[in-house]
Amino acid sequence: MCPLPHHAGCSHAADGFNRRYMLKRLMALGLTAPLATLVLDRRAMAAITFLDRVELIDGVTALIARAKSPELREARVFDLSGSELPWKDLGISLASGQEVTFLLGGRVRLAREQDLWVEPDVAFHVRTRGARPMFNPMSNTGTMTAAADGPLEMARSLVEFKDAGGELAVPKDEYAKADAHIYGVALVWRGSALAGLTSLLSHGDVDGIVAAELARLQSARKLPTGWHNFFMLGGGPVIFNDIGNGAISVEPLKNAGILQRPVGIELKPQTKLSWRWIVEELPSRLPENQLTSHDYLSIAAEFDDGQDLTYFWSSSLPIGTAFRCPIPRWTPLESHMAVRSGFADLGKWVSDERDIYADYREHIGGPAKSVVNVWLLGVSLFQRRSGSCRFADMQISQPGAETLKL
Repeated sequence: MCPLPHHAGCSHAADGFNRRYMLKRLMALGLTAPLATLVLDRRAMAAITFLDRVELIDGVTALIARAKSPELREARVFDLSGSELPWKDLGISLASGQEVTFLLGGRVRLAREQDLWVEPDVAFHVRTRGARPMFNPMSNTGTMTAAADGPLEMARSLVEFKDAGGELAVPKDEYAKADAHIYGVALVWRGSALAGLTSLLSHGDVDGIVAAELARLQSARKLPTGWHNFFMLGGGPVIFNDIGNGAISVEPLKNAGILQRPVGIELKPQTKLSWRWIVEELPSRLPENQLTSHDYLSIAAEFDDGQDLTYFWSSSLPIGTAFRCPIPRWTPLESHMAVRSGFADLGKWVSDERDIYADYREHIGGPAKSVVNVWLLGVSLFQRRSGSCRFADMQISQPGAETLKL
């Protein structure tokens, strides 16, 4: 899920080639759309700053040399180019439970001529060889706990994996044409990353990145019990947080995440999903049914036929507006419905309930027999704004059945 460029037209053969290449690349990512309809918020893009390779590598190397922290087992500089197929060995072997911190820079470009790119945190994935789950930080700093003993390996993906094992869903030759460079430093700790980063920070910082990761680790954010990340996207406690008493906060910022809660109940008449929510900030100021403004906060039901229906708070679409997802790769699978609209009720707790059986029949009409998951979604990739809301008292009810509290 990434922003796409405005296209002003091709005037000669080279431009035509570049356009065709760009289209092929976007097709591989499932992100093609009529280019004449796309708008890029360049002011928001221009506001993004982070360290270039020399600043990051030299700064961290110098800090490590000053600190001589006994908590640091080793530091490894790495580069990941677009032409490298997943997965690439970092030259580091980990023990299960060992922590490693990643400090990232770089870009994954979708169209160089239009200066269209995403930050490395969205695309960077790492794992202990072959082991699940993959780790995707959704932040330009992040700390992974090894899921198993073995070599550490990394890959680049913008929704290009077909499963949680990290197998590609796109042709290898198209994947390898990516205009991408992710660089960084991996810090492998003997004990906790928290202690190691604290030790480093006592000797200085590199443009605030050590303090940022330390603050993230100290924030006590956590995933709620019974919920898990959708495998294509990280986010975890970066976007979502268990705030107690069954309430979950959703706070995307230039990233995207999906949290899933297995339910496994029969889809039958008067199957109702209800919830309370308070939205402090919407990530979109434009209609969310367009590709380049498809930023939103929502709760969704996923069905056993692979379809899902999300209920979102729109900035401007009329309540009841329903549409297929404008991201082409998701168009066959996902539908959206605006259940709230406008800014008047922001900052207030409100309650909503939907008959998901009736909504499924009206807007999807497939063969589904059950609801398999409830989702929470936060997306802010396209306009690169922040969004903030909290969900509470989520439940599914049916006539003659015990209410399922989520």
